Amino acid sequence: MEAALSLTDQSGVSEARRAAIKLAQNLGFAERYQADAALVVTEAATNIIKYADRGEILLRRYADGETLGIELLALDRGPGIANLDTARRDGFSTGGSLGAGLGTMSRQSHLFDVYSVAGAGTAVLARIQNGRSATAGASRYSIGARSTPKAGQEVCGDAWAVEEQEGQLRAVVLDGLGHGPLASDASQRAVEIFRQSGKADSPGSILRSAHQGLKATRGAVMAVAQIDTAAGVVKFAGVGNIVGIVASGESSQHLLSTDGTVGYNMRLVREAEVTWTARSAMILTTDGLSTRWNLTRHPGLIQHHPSLIAAVLHRDFARDLDDATVVVIKAA
Repeated sequence: MEAALSLTDQSGVSEARRAAIKLAQNLGFAERYQADAALVVTEAATNIIKYADRGEILLRRYADGETLGIELLALDRGPGIANLDTARRDGFSTGGSLGAGLGTMSRQSHLFDVYSVAGAGTAVLARIQNGRSATAGASRYSIGARSTPKAGQEVCGDAWAVEEQEGQLRAVVLDGLGHGPLASDASQRAVEIFRQSGKADSPGSILRSAHQGLKATRGAVMAVAQIDTAAGVVKFAGVGNIVGIVASGESSQHLLSTDGTVGYNMRLVREAEVTWTARSAMILTTDGLSTRWNLTRHPGLIQHHPSLIAAVLHRDFARDLDDATVVVIKAA
């Protein structure tokens, strides 16, 4: 679950702090790390109000192997930060404060990342966990996502999931036709089929199984990708308007889907392979993000954590008139 808090005035700072403490308590955090979560969220929310006037705080739990923690994303469309290296030094401030914000947040976080473009806003990611020990059973992959329902809807018709096994990672992204509960039913049924697939199943065979399993639903557009780091390839198959790319440095490889609807009208499944390297990032989006989304407006964004990449793309390209999902995967 995700708590999305809109910040428009100072009262939002207190609300965000209370939400962070409640989440930390629910996760069984020791008081020390509850305090860390509260401090980081307070600094992030205060910076939004001080420098950007308004923005958004996202709070959710994350899992990395056997470790559970809190993920904070702070997003705004303010003036941005002209020099991040300078801004991260304690004592620097353009707002008349003590200038301890970014430095404090970084020290109190297990993972900290920030992305800002002058004139185009700032995005901050902080992860806080219950202790400073090494993460047990950590994944070989780093994953970030943002999925939201159409404005006015409580249920999102999109869905996504990942499964990791023996160094390979499979991902599925779905957009149930329409909106609301019936769209969600179709997407969630496809996720169940995806999770039931075996090691020998390919992205194409998973789509064919989903086509049979979704005939009693309204159907969905769907894409399945399988990353094999050892082999250096991504296998991909999609039906419908899921947009996918694998970005590696300055180049991008597009993941092409075929026309149709899984569960209703799926004439052709075509599997493709593209290259995967240690520097690659895979981005999959539903059509709730504008088809004009690209990385050219965001210099250097691809170098950041997948959660930050997903949040920035969603902030800048998601449309309120549709469910919107973006999933980003990189090698850890």
